[in-house]
Amino acid sequence: MNHVDGKETWRKGIFVVLASLLLVCGMAIAPAWAQTGTAQLSGTVRDQNGGVVPGAALTLTQTETGLVRKTQTTSTGSYYFGNLPRGPYQLAVQKQGFKQWEGNLLLVVGQNATADATLTIGQVTQVVQVKSAASPINVQNGAISTVISYTAIQDLPVNGRQISNLFGITPGVESGSSPRTNGMQVGSTAITLDGISEVDRFGGGFVRQQPGFDTIQEFRYDTTGSDARFASPGDVILATRSGTNQIHGTGYEFLRDNSGGLLARQIQDGPGVTIPPLVRNEFGGNFGGPLMIPHIYNGRDKTFFFFDYEGLRNHQIATPFVDQVPTMAMWNGDLSNAETTLGQPITIYNPSTTGAGPNYTRQAYPGNIIPQSQINQFAKIVQKYTALPTNSTNPYLGANFIQNYPCFQDNENITAKVDQNISDKSHLSVRLTRTWSSAAQEGGFWANPPTSEESSGVGSSDENSNIYNVGVDYTQSISNRWLNEIQVGVLRSYTHYGTLADFTNWDATLGLPNPFGVGGWPSFGTGEVCGTALSCGFLWCACNVHVQALTTETVQDNATFIKGNHTIQFGGNASREQNNIEENQQAQGSDYFSPSWTSLWSPANQAAVPLTGSGFGELLLGLPNYLSNQFNHGFFYFRQTNLGLYVQDRWHASSRLTLNFGLRWDYWSPYKEQGLSLSEPNPANVLTADQVLTIGNTPITAIPGIPPAVIQS
Repeated sequence: MNHVDGKETWRKGIFVVLASLLLVCGMAIAPAWAQTGTAQLSGTVRDQNGGVVPGAALTLTQTETGLVRKTQTTSTGSYYFGNLPRGPYQLAVQKQGFKQWEGNLLLVVGQNATADATLTIGQVTQVVQVKSAASPINVQNGAISTVISYTAIQDLPVNGRQISNLFGITPGVESGSSPRTNGMQVGSTAITLDGISEVDRFGGGFVRQQPGFDTIQEFRYDTTGSDARFASPGDVILATRSGTNQIHGTGYEFLRDNSGGLLARQIQDGPGVTIPPLVRNEFGGNFGGPLMIPHIYNGRDKTFFFFDYEGLRNHQIATPFVDQVPTMAMWNGDLSNAETTLGQPITIYNPSTTGAGPNYTRQAYPGNIIPQSQINQFAKIVQKYTALPTNSTNPYLGANFIQNYPCFQDNENITAKVDQNISDKSHLSVRLTRTWSSAAQEGGFWANPPTSEESSGVGSSDENSNIYNVGVDYTQSISNRWLNEIQVGVLRSYTHYGTLADFTNWDATLGLPNPFGVGGWPSFGTGEVCGTALSCGFLWCACNVHVQALTTETVQDNATFIKGNHTIQFGGNASREQNNIEENQQAQGSDYFSPSWTSLWSPANQAAVPLTGSGFGELLLGLPNYLSNQFNHGFFYFRQTNLGLYVQDRWHASSRLTLNFGLRWDYWSPYKEQGLSLSEPNPANVLTADQVLTIGNTPITAIPGIPPAVIQS
């Protein structure tokens, strides 16, 4: 098996995308789904008496980029422009014997706009101008959606620069990185960036790090009534910004630093109040326009670029860490402070004085003090990496350690996009979005001071994410009746989360077994006689390491054909999921020191005598009650293929009636594991007999290295 980072998978994914692009570029119709965020414009051209005008010439020009599309009305006077980038447009209609008709309109992301034109008799040189040509009402379908414009994105108050914080503006939507549409489960809403999925296949919501806030030109949230082009009941369609003929750029920095207002806060909160430091710095900028190379190339009306960078540096003192730690006297063997939460003294017995059965008598340590000569080397190493108390509270009775530890979060977002108007019939767009995040929470039982040489990472957290979203979109007007859009893309999401101890073999330092050779701090603790408390003791615990390497490669196509009053769209999608997951469940060790070795045995009750024994005392003696290295290793390389086909017919039955008919077919293949580590039980006796499942259904007796006792059990 390859390592879970999936570098080979990533290289294969790039190859698949490039090969797919070469393949579909020569095809008129191929698989796809229509979530690219482009708009559509259609309508009917009539004369002043209401009769349709066939053969009228229409020219649609995007005023920001000079993009020009041309077509003619059909025999029924209808026309269609598809796959239009959002933005302002001018529509011109010409027909010999009529005055030229001109109208201005603004198309938004994913819009099905309607603009009807009425021609009056006159010379073509005469112009009839209409200020707002497009109908403000959606008469093409019954979809219910909300479009949030760039102005709204920039002006609305948002707590944090995440576009998902604005999803809740749409009625029926629970906002956040895992949106719920009309009460449906998380994962039932598709999220796309210029048509390429932004869904985290592990959690079902947005990818862990979202694209830059300033890169989003508009987004559309469809909640009800989407047609057959869409595979999910809810859809979020994000459209990134593009360059225009006008050079534009912005820069910003938001700095929040409470050190300047520290005195005012102290006056307000009172003397002696410690204000945790917080430095939050958000900065970035973007730049776009026509590609200009002096004396070589003039990209006006042809080639446009857009680049955006956004960064975050958030450094602060997080919530105080509160716990119980042994005192220096306890580390030296003095457990005279051992008592229950009810104030009852606990007696600790010397296990080396255990007599013969059936009574197994033991002698108590005088004064509950373990001699220095009996303290194990393991305890001395653990002491080195354990903080001392910050107050005089008896750790058997309450928390004696309160400490603030720093929290760091660094984010970066980069988007680079190039648009090329190849001709008035073809357009190419290429975009790369990369988001990166590193977050670490120090804390837990760190030695004082918590220097890199002494700190163990126990009680800390660490998370790193690196996400790439690449999309290539090519639109071709084959004729006045045929339009085709091809898109290929890759979503690559790599995430690691665990602790700051994950990359160090702490078992070797502590002298504990590590049969699997993994890094990380083992989890261990002590059991104490508690009194009324449900549980008590001292814990040195670390979270499990978890790694995700998720890759989705997608090929999509949308074709549109005009036939009379019918606008027929069809196509589909083909995508390949390669999800590599690694999750260690205590492979680095899970150990326990209970009070049994230092308690007094009661033959009558066949149990320890109450108020005797200490798990911490046994840690000092190096006498664990339980040692375990569990290779419960959630380690799998899931593979899955998705195919989808659709056909959609929008029939303009009359000037006042539009009917939509659609049919969609989706297929998700069963999950396969690349290493063939998925096995199936025998259904004939699954409810009546225990079964051992092995890789490839290999007989367990044929697997080397398994102890005979395990096989017999």
